[in-house]
Amino acid sequence: MNFLHIIISIAVCSPLLGALILTLRKSNQAADKIATLMIGISAICSIVTFALVWSGQNVFISKEWFFLGDNYFYAILSIDKLSALLLSMVSIVSFLVHIYSSAYMQGDPQYKRYFTLLNVFTFSMYGVLLSDNLVLIYLFWELVGFCSYMLIGFWREKEAAVKAAKKAFIVNRVGDAGFMVALLCLYAQFSTLSLHAIVEQFDISMLSNTTILIAAIGVTLAAMGKSAQIPFSVWLPDAMQGPTPVSALIHAATMVAAGIYLLVRCFFFLPDEVLVFIAGVGGVTAFVGAFSALSQYDIKRILAYSTISQLGYMMLAIGVGDPESAIFHLTTHAFFKAGLFLGAGALIHSMHQVSCDICKGFDPQDIRWMGSLRNYMPKTFIGFSIALAALIGLPFTSGFLSKDALLSSVLLKATNDGIYWQFLALLGFGAAALTAFYSIRVLYKVFFGDLGIAQHKVCQKCLVLPHEVGNRMYLPILLLSTLSVWFFYVLSPFNTSGSWIQNSLSIPTIDHHSVHVFTIILSISMICLGGGLAYLIYFKGRLLNLKTSFKQGVLFKVSYNFFYIQNLYKNSVLSVLFVARSLDRIPHADEGFVKLAIGTSEFVRGFDDKVIDFLVKLFAVFNVVFGHVLAWFDKYIVDGVVLYFTKFLWLLGDLFRKPQGERTQSMIAWSLFLLLSLFTILWF
Repeated sequence: MNFLHIIISIAVCSPLLGALILTLRKSNQAADKIATLMIGISAICSIVTFALVWSGQNVFISKEWFFLGDNYFYAILSIDKLSALLLSMVSIVSFLVHIYSSAYMQGDPQYKRYFTLLNVFTFSMYGVLLSDNLVLIYLFWELVGFCSYMLIGFWREKEAAVKAAKKAFIVNRVGDAGFMVALLCLYAQFSTLSLHAIVEQFDISMLSNTTILIAAIGVTLAAMGKSAQIPFSVWLPDAMQGPTPVSALIHAATMVAAGIYLLVRCFFFLPDEVLVFIAGVGGVTAFVGAFSALSQYDIKRILAYSTISQLGYMMLAIGVGDPESAIFHLTTHAFFKAGLFLGAGALIHSMHQVSCDICKGFDPQDIRWMGSLRNYMPKTFIGFSIALAALIGLPFTSGFLSKDALLSSVLLKATNDGIYWQFLALLGFGAAALTAFYSIRVLYKVFFGDLGIAQHKVCQKCLVLPHEVGNRMYLPILLLSTLSVWFFYVLSPFNTSGSWIQNSLSIPTIDHHSVHVFTIILSISMICLGGGLAYLIYFKGRLLNLKTSFKQGVLFKVSYNFFYIQNLYKNSVLSVLFVARSLDRIPHADEGFVKLAIGTSEFVRGFDDKVIDFLVKLFAVFNVVFGHVLAWFDKYIVDGVVLYFTKFLWLLGDLFRKPQGERTQSMIAWSLFLLLSLFTILWF
């Protein structure tokens, strides 16, 4: 085992070792220190791994696992540039979340359980990133889902948290069924589930293979569930019931990133039909997520809908054939979205301090109770604002670069390939305008407007002004916001072509240089449109009639209720349950149902025998008779007319042929006869 293998082993196993140590301990004491130390060691080793792999040292570790029939399965770790990049990203975000959590979760009775789960969660994501065997990826994939279930429902005494955890778990199982089908199809086709072995056997002609198509649909469904794409996205806003640092980890580096990563890994066998579908899902999700964020009051729900929208962008990039831009945006989004969630956690933590028991109905997550917090929490304000600028996609931020790259690819596709892609480009640029609007709205409501709770008549009596959080909370926010600045990715703030990520990842991409400048103009125009409108409404107090009419209209309800997708599911399930219960109440309903089914079957069979078959026979007889009539008409009418016409022409020809073919005397006689006939006619 060489140096690199040892470093990778330490990086991967440290969180697992931390979880084991915490499990064996009985006390909450030092749980944060043990977990953070282990994830810190892992982060250092991950960065070293990244540096070595990025310079060209890919790692491939294989060990015999089990055999099925004549085929051996190997547990393979494959670390290339893509997995090394995401490994270091996950470890850095997780490390900062651990530091932040040590203050945020201080005093919680389940302190040790929280950090144990956080370590296992990080380890599970490592497994997804580094496994080469799809069975192994599937196992870690499920472990990621299980950890998210445990962390979303961490506060078991909260009914809403338990329901949210169940919803996330069940919705993801639907997508995971697609993953299982994909595994079976790929094994049937290639007799192996090793990704690198499948790549070696794969040929471009296989894209028309039905088995490959089904496998592609399966992994797409799995990615849609994990990455909260429409119609599977209903679980993500409710997942906000978990602790806020967990939300940062789920939304930035682990759970939702797994779906995008899987699609990029499997991109080589995705047929065009599936890519078109993925692009459609991504475009709609990007727009619907951004539109739903417009009307929310809970700061965490706003960020949750924002995550859905940004994930839609990544799916859209994959669908247009540019997975490299999707990974670029996944990386930049991880840092600024983690910064935003940790910033939101700091704000909520501080707002908790200003209230007391008599402040009934006060929700510390509601942005209407916030305001002017830049005066009380300047460090959080700086970090949150930089991350928010990256989310909007303002120039000089990482969000501008990655969003520009993927929107350029979408625009290039729209320019060349027709109205479907033009519609998706419209959704993508429209989502950019909406993102700018809700971001400026949050900025005003939280940091610039009047402090909402200070206006509360009851709370004024016990109000304690908010204050800045401790350094274990604001430092991670500032570090994450720093990683959202452009120069970490490319020297030029306006040109992504020199980005070290895009230049080095060996995954497909699109040369969108020809539309790059136009994309920048269009993208900044959308930001000015959405952000400018929000600025006029919230900062300048203008266009209030527009704001009022929107809040009273249908669009507000559609936005606030996330296009009623959840209501649709709920009513569908209730309808099925109602029918089932109604049938259950009817005595002997099952017998009646069986009789109804038998009667229906008999009716269908009789209808088939007596009506369908009769019509078929009648049609056949009609065809036979009609054929005979046509034959008779052809034989005696058509052929007869042709025959007699031929004979007539023959006689006519013979009549004129004879005078020309006889002797001179006959010709003179015929001429005299014709002249006499002509004179006779003229005389009379």
